[in-house]
Amino acid sequence: MPVSRKRKKSSKSTVAVRAERRRAHTRQVRMARSLRDVAAGYESGRAMRIESARPHAVALAAELMASSRTGTALEDDLCARLGPLLADLDQRPLEEYVGPDHLAAALVGVLHDAGDDEPARRVLAALAAILPSPLLPRTGVESPDPVVTGEVCWTRDRYGSRFAVVAPFATPEGPVRWYLWDIDACTFIPLPVHAGFYASPEEALAAWQVGVGAFAAGGTSWRRIDDSGLLADLLPASTEADTLGGESVEQFTEYHRCRRLAEVVRDLPPVLSPSAPETALDVGPERFVSWWRRRARGPEPADLEVLAEDMFDSWPAAAAALFDTCSPHRVASVSHQIRDEYRDGADALLALLPAWVTWLSERTGLPAELRERALARIGAGTGPDGDPMRRVAE
Repeated sequence: MPVSRKRKKSSKSTVAVRAERRRAHTRQVRMARSLRDVAAGYESGRAMRIESARPHAVALAAELMASSRTGTALEDDLCARLGPLLADLDQRPLEEYVGPDHLAAALVGVLHDAGDDEPARRVLAALAAILPSPLLPRTGVESPDPVVTGEVCWTRDRYGSRFAVVAPFATPEGPVRWYLWDIDACTFIPLPVHAGFYASPEEALAAWQVGVGAFAAGGTSWRRIDDSGLLADLLPASTEADTLGGESVEQFTEYHRCRRLAEVVRDLPPVLSPSAPETALDVGPERFVSWWRRRARGPEPADLEVLAEDMFDSWPAAAAALFDTCSPHRVASVSHQIRDEYRDGADALLALLPAWVTWLSERTGLPAELRERALARIGAGTGPDGDPMRRVAE
């Protein structure tokens, strides 16, 4: 006959248990209030920046409404005017910062205030056509997504970390235009260092090759997309976030539109991606330490395991499939980051970087000529290599 187990008595008195519950509840309430305060502070700051952008939005709206352009031509004109204006606003002190999304929200408000006249509606429609989804509802305009009329293609440079993606988009006027994203995955996250429309895929490829440099882009050609996961990692995301700083007029010109069109490409039916090869990110720092002890010459650095972990943390990993790539720009960028982050402790980590690059290049079969060019950039000065938005030609 089963016997019921005696319940264990609480080691705390009822009063103590109730007091602990009250304290836990109080902590939860305080945390909730803190989060509300943070959210309220964000919204308050956002509202202030939108208000600061309003005079600039008023002037921009007046210029656009006075234009006789419509459709695609008006969208291009809007982007062309946004570029220098946003670049100028980006130079303001932090407390006066006005970003692309603040200006867009202010412009929406100004156009709504202008009433229901034809010029305001025309400009609002052009604005809605270039804004990514987080900003679109504020326009109050139904703006259908641009239509991709053919195959999206890509190519990459010889180092494997600089990409071009091109997609054909229909226009209301009839001719198809090809949109190019020049994406540099050498820094901490993949970034569009250039974007824009071209008359043909051949013209887009030629422009990308010039931007990448003849050595790194030599022999490249368009190929069909074969990895939707990597493509999603590369294309710019549509998030309401501040800019990184250092964007050029050209980058600000396409800031919103390149994200809107990237959303459209991301939403296309995915292709069957190949099984991802094992990367150094998968095997962990222990594998590098083991390789170093088998292959490297000279005395073992003190705290090799710790240095290896720091190297893993310093190497760009946002696009995991590209972790093993090591271009000169990536090496220079990481060198700058190590100097900036580790300061007095940077020398030991930089001393390990040649072995790290050699290990990665052996894993990927990087030709010796390319490996030597990457090794030559170790310890590069801060200069332009510290600017992630810079369009680098290798």
